[in-house]
Amino acid sequence: MKIKSFFQKYPTVAILTKVILISFVIVIVVILSLRFFTNHGKEYLVPDFKNLTLTELEDFEKNKNKHKFKLIINDSVFMPDMAGGTVISQDPETEMKVKKGRKIYLSISMMVPPQVEMPNLVDLSLRQAVNMLESNDLKLGQVIYQPSKYPNVVLEQRYKGNLIKEGKKIPYHSSITLIVGKKAGEDSYIENIEFVQ
Repeated sequence: MKIKSFFQKYPTVAILTKVILISFVIVIVVILSLRFFTNHGKEYLVPDFKNLTLTELEDFEKNKNKHKFKLIINDSVFMPDMAGGTVISQDPETEMKVKKGRKIYLSISMMVPPQVEMPNLVDLSLRQAVNMLESNDLKLGQVIYQPSKYPNVVLEQRYKGNLIKEGKKIPYHSSITLIVGKKAGEDSYIENIEFVQ
């Protein structure tokens, strides 16, 4: 009764007390709701996606994605020794603990090699030509020697058997055949050279 009479005597204090109690109840309800909706405390291990193909990723999303991870391909890198469309890396990493529905960012190998421009190797020495190929992300294929007034100088550049002009776009790491001059009187011959020192 004393409390009731106190609140009747001081109605402002009564209103303030009600506001504080209602605010406290609202805060408790919000905290409990957040814990429920954000799956507080529930974490799942990130699967290993490395070396999976695009087909295997689609299968995972359809049939095995019980925690509803969102797979996002955010980068592609050219990897000459890896099949196109294969996962190279992931973020977050394998075995990390994350919440349900977390976005998993994947980097995959390019489906199609990037294109590079063919440089002009004609009139360069063989050594200069090899250096130029390497600096343009191309490879030396065969070296075919032919009689010429200009020994050890590139006379022609060929791609898949055909003459190729400067500026023509071809796949990264393509092999280029070089027709190179040799001293007169020597027989023409073909040499497979991986690199020239």
